[in-house]
Amino acid sequence: MAADGQRLETEAAFLRRPEVMRRVELVDGEVVEAPTPSWRHQRLVKTLLIALETWARAIEGFTVGHAPFDIRFGPGRILQPDLFVMAGVIANDQEGPVDRIPLLCVEVLSRDVVDDRITKRALYAEAGVPEYWLVHWNGVVERRFGERLEGQEMLNGALTSPLLPGFDFDLAELAPV
Repeated sequence: MAADGQRLETEAAFLRRPEVMRRVELVDGEVVEAPTPSWRHQRLVKTLLIALETWARAIEGFTVGHAPFDIRFGPGRILQPDLFVMAGVIANDQEGPVDRIPLLCVEVLSRDVVDDRITKRALYAEAGVPEYWLVHWNGVVERRFGERLEGQEMLNGALTSPLLPGFDFDLAELAPV
């Protein structure tokens, strides 16, 4: 049982749940439901999604996706990053969680910054995600990379990545309106 007395759930039981349009994740047997995101959160996700999707269509060979969408990061770990980039294509008839690890996971900082900054970073690092972006509400992006995602740089001008050839995004587009 989880520390708060909540019953743990198996991955098989989690995957039998009905399809919902909410963000529901499984972390080591614990079902975690995220609160509905704010409008600012949605705006930041949408702006980055459009930029990444435009880049991916031009370069080909990459898939860009967004929550809610299940990705298996390990046994009993099904997460839904705000945004993700994978090498290759996800088949249109894909059922159940994708079993490939993204090249990049993106989280817009939520009300629970500990979850985004510590918990998710640790889960992504353990799964072998090579790069993680934490998008701050003021438009700054914290780029994490390297072993265990311990490398860090704060970006407030151009957003680029060695994993995304040719991607160059002006972070001024994320500035508060």
